[in-house]
Amino acid sequence: MRKNKIQWVFGIILTLVSTQAYSQVSFAEITVNLNYPQYQKLKNDEGYVYIEGGMKGIIIYHEGENSYIAYERACPHHPTSNCEVQVDGSSLFFIDHCCNSTFSLFNGSPTGGPAQRSLFQYHTELSGTTLKISDEIIN
Repeated sequence: MRKNKIQWVFGIILTLVSTQAYSQVSFAEITVNLNYPQYQKLKNDEGYVYIEGGMKGIIIYHEGENSYIAYERACPHHPTSNCEVQVDGSSLFFIDHCCNSTFSLFNGSPTGGPAQRSLFQYHTELSGTTLKISDEIIN
């Protein structure tokens, strides 16, 4: 009984620590010039690119029209693992190959696997052909 209680307490502490680490991402504002060659995929609806920033990197996803979403690449199930969330080869969803959690491209919500929380979305602001991404989490 005592062993189970110790395991339970340790599990709670580990969860709190990983949640705290995941929620304290801070970085300088990122400016992306959408005219640069490395961002050409973002000119197409449902185009995406990987950039540095955040905890494990950021996926910029062009939702359509003038709407861009910036997703954190750290999986909310195990944010400190060695894996990064990426767009699946089918380009239909995001996946973390370590825990096999999958997420919606449209809002980052979990669609399969053990993850219970959505991917973090960072605030984006489009001005002409300049996209700014801040560390403000909007979900």
